[in-house]
Amino acid sequence: MLSMKKKKFQFEVQFNLQELSSVPFVTGILYAKLRLIDGGQFTQQSSRVEIHNHRVCWNSPFTFSCKLSANASSGILDTCLCRVSVRKEQDGGKSYTKLGYVDINLAEFAGAGATCQSYLLQSYNEKKRKPDNSILKVVISMKLTSGDVLFKA
Repeated sequence: MLSMKKKKFQFEVQFNLQELSSVPFVTGILYAKLRLIDGGQFTQQSSRVEIHNHRVCWNSPFTFSCKLSANASSGILDTCLCRVSVRKEQDGGKSYTKLGYVDINLAEFAGAGATCQSYLLQSYNEKKRKPDNSILKVVISMKLTSGDVLFKA
């Protein structure tokens, strides 16, 4: 039986964390933590921004590289998740509360140019907290840095 090797790709990701709207709080300071779950090592935090009119505008750019693989026969990229975790400062910045998260599949953005997307924030604990319907807006652009240019997103 022949085993087919996976095709390997490397992308440079331009990730712009735009804003969080419909925030259920009137006051507070929020920040986001980005973490690449698949395809490499990347963890970084956004700036801490005060809630204004139930909205937080970060407009924070992040640049990192990620490795993706694809099925050798179909060329379809495997899932590559990046988690954006939104947190609220507590005790003057000494601690925080996790409000929710979004898992973004970067493979969907490969070769698509700069794409603006909105996501509904997911609750960390569905049983204890009800979802708050906050909407996270991001702009993602991915550029192939190594690998075959023939792939399917």
